[in-house]
Amino acid sequence: MNKRIDILIDGTPLDLFPGTSFTLERFNPVFDFGTVQGSKVYRFTVPFSPTNNRIFKYAADPQSVGDPQNYYTEKIADGDTIERGFTYLEKVTASGYEISFSSNLGNFFGDYQDVPLNLIPFGSEALPVNHATIPVEKLEGGKLVYALPTILNSQFYSTSTVPGFTGKVNEYVSGTGYKTGSPKTPMFSLHWVLRKLGEICGFRVQGEFMDDPAAQRLLLYNTFALDGSTILDYRNHLPSDLTVRTLFLALKLPPFGVTSFFDVQRRVITMHYTESRLAIPTVMDVTERTIPLILPGNILDRRIELDWELDGDDGLMKTVPPEFEKYTSEVYNDETLFTLKGKFSTLKMDTGTGLPITEQNGITSLTGQMEKKFKPRLLYWHGLIAGAPTAKNEYGTTRLSFHGSNNLRDKFWKRYEIFRGSTFPAPPSVQLNSSELARLDFHRHGGNEMAVHIRGVDYFVQSIKANLPLSNVSQLEVLKR
Repeated sequence: MNKRIDILIDGTPLDLFPGTSFTLERFNPVFDFGTVQGSKVYRFTVPFSPTNNRIFKYAADPQSVGDPQNYYTEKIADGDTIERGFTYLEKVTASGYEISFSSNLGNFFGDYQDVPLNLIPFGSEALPVNHATIPVEKLEGGKLVYALPTILNSQFYSTSTVPGFTGKVNEYVSGTGYKTGSPKTPMFSLHWVLRKLGEICGFRVQGEFMDDPAAQRLLLYNTFALDGSTILDYRNHLPSDLTVRTLFLALKLPPFGVTSFFDVQRRVITMHYTESRLAIPTVMDVTERTIPLILPGNILDRRIELDWELDGDDGLMKTVPPEFEKYTSEVYNDETLFTLKGKFSTLKMDTGTGLPITEQNGITSLTGQMEKKFKPRLLYWHGLIAGAPTAKNEYGTTRLSFHGSNNLRDKFWKRYEIFRGSTFPAPPSVQLNSSELARLDFHRHGGNEMAVHIRGVDYFVQSIKANLPLSNVSQLEVLKR
C-alpha cells in the first residue's frame, strides 16, 4: 500500500512534487527543562501551481508585495491528522516555494512573550479612600483574585520611622480592618495571573494544576505598597523577575514540576504535574515493527538535585535555613548530579504567631524605597485565622520545603528521581503507522500517551523523527521506564 502525506493550508491541500518527502521532528515537553520545544520540519520546496500560487498570494510575481504570514497547517498521513502548526514561506526559488513548518511556540504569547509581569496591563480597580475597609480577599466567580495576608517584617521601612508601623505588613484588627500605619501589599493569586494572561494573550489554561484545590490557593508574594493610593494597578504588585515565557518555564522546575502542553490550534495550555505523566501506563506495543537492534546508552547525571532561588534581599535568607536547603539524591558509585533549580521559593514561618516572617525592605514612596525589588515567592492563602488574614508556606499535605513531612520531593519529584536513577537512553528505529504518530502528539493530547513497549521493556518517548510519507522507519529517542 502506498503511503500518502497531505499538507492542508487553512483547509486547502498544497500541491506537492511527486516523491516529496521530509522529516517531522517532535519533542516531549515532559523531558525538557528550561525550554519548551514544539514540532518542526526543515525547509523543502513545493511547486508553482494555481493552487499554491493562490495560497502564497502570488509571491513569485515581482509586482506582488506580500506581508510575512504564518499559514495554519494540518499534516495528514494516510488519513490521520498527525500534526497541526504553521507553515512559513521562506523564499521563492526557480523551482517553487521553499517552505518550513513549526508549532510556532516561540510566538505563542505574541508581543508579551518576554515582557516582565510588572509591565503587562493586567488592569486596575478603585480602592476605598479608607484602606482599613479593603477586603482581606477578593473573589471573582468564586475564584481568588488577591488577598492581603499579614506578614511579619520589621525591616519594611528599613531604618526609617513611620507612625503607626509595628513591624507587621497588612496588619489587621478584627472588627475595624487594616491598621493605619501598616503598609498594604496585595498578593495576587497565581491561578488568576495565569487566567488573566490567557485573556490578554488569547489562550486558555486547563489541566491538573489548575484543578488542584491546594494550588488554587497559591499567592505571589509582594512587597510593593499601596501607599494610600485609591487605584490598585495590578501589575505593580507582580514580580519583575518573571516574564510570560519564564513563568511557565519556572513552573516546570521546583517546587512543583508542572509540564505545560501547548495546543496551537485550540490555543489551550494544559498544565499537568510531571509526576502524574510518569505514572500513565504504557499501552502502545511496537515490538513487531521495531528494527531488532536496540543499543542502550548511558546517563551519568542520574542523581537529582532540587533547589530554588532564595531572595537574597530577605535578611533571614542570608544564611539558608535548614528547611530551605536543597535536596540532593544519595551518592551512588560515580553518578553525578542533575540539578533542577527553580525561581520560586517561599517565606519562613514564625513559630510564635503562625505568620510568615521576613526581614526585607519594601517598595514604597513613603521612605524613598521605590528602587527595591522582590523575587518570586509563593504562599498558600488560608483566609482569616483567629482574626488574622493568614498565608502559610504549607497547605493540607503539601509543605514548601524539600525536607521533613509533606515535602516537595516526596509529592512532586519522587517518581522522577526513581526513574532517572535507573533509566538509559536508546535510539530505536520503528515503523510507526499514522495512528500511532497521531497518538504520540504530546502537546495536543496533554501527554496522555508518551510511552511504547518493545520486546518486554517499556520506554518513554523523548523525541521522534518521522520520515514522511510513513514508508520509512521513524527514529525515536527513548528513555527506559
